[in-house]
Amino acid sequence: MALQFENLVLKNRGFIKEHLGINPDEVVSDNPFFQRTTARLPGCQIDYLIQTKFRTLYICEIKFKKNEIGTEIISERNKKIDNLRYPKGFSCRPILIHVNGVHEDVVTSAYFSDIIDFSLLLG
Repeated sequence: MALQFENLVLKNRGFIKEHLGINPDEVVSDNPFFQRTTARLPGCQIDYLIQTKFRTLYICEIKFKKNEIGTEIISERNKKIDNLRYPKGFSCRPILIHVNGVHEDVVTSAYFSDIIDFSLLLG
């Protein structure tokens, strides 16, 4: 189910960019991203990465869970961002895309730049 949800989100990239206020003309790339493990770099997988010409990376975590998402998502996301290698001068904005709710502690932590309830598009 989670992979199908991820594919559904990726097929609706326009909705995500519109929700985030990203002008399509500013987008350099927007795809899932995989960084292979090397002798010097740890690997990481980003569900959906949007890069703009203004040196901003929107690092989107796509989560489909039966229950609401808890605060463990913050440490998981932090680890991925720490492992990601990107050029100097870029800013990273963590984004959470979900469908079955997010615990209030995740929202009040203000860790995520934006939290998108994908059910808004489905409903």
